[in-house]
Amino acid sequence: MEAGPINTDPCFLPPGFLEVYMKLRPHVQEFLETLSKAYEIFVFTTAKQDYTEKILDVLDPQKKWIRHRLYQQDCLCLQGYYVKDLSILERDLARTVALDDSLQGFPYQISNGIPIPGWLGDRQDQELLRVLPLLEKLSQAGDVRTEIRRKYRLCRLLAVD
Repeated sequence: MEAGPINTDPCFLPPGFLEVYMKLRPHVQEFLETLSKAYEIFVFTTAKQDYTEKILDVLDPQKKWIRHRLYQQDCLCLQGYYVKDLSILERDLARTVALDDSLQGFPYQISNGIPIPGWLGDRQDQELLRVLPLLEKLSQAGDVRTEIRRKYRLCRLLAVD
């Protein structure tokens, strides 16, 4: 699929337009459709809004799966890095799950995070299908953080001696 030219921020790219072409990760629309039955889906990204809007408009053109969109301006900038604070969602964190390819993306609520490898164009990629059963199970959990801590033990990775 192809997205048209978008305005760019001169702080990050030369002024003008950037031609963007995109491929969708295998199974992403099935993934969103399935999850939208059990979850209120937010996309929370460190990317610029104009760039992200073009992508999300291709991914979910009828806006039936993704209910909320948060962008770089909704992130915190710490020492030059943008991070996501899930409390901005104003949702019960015991019922909030974050999928991200970067553990640094949500440092304040690491127990809400499920790491997922970034996609590099592999047409045989099955990661979204692989994580679906866990997400379906978590939709029934009293506190997702307990289950995520048990499965991934991410807090140990961040432990300081």
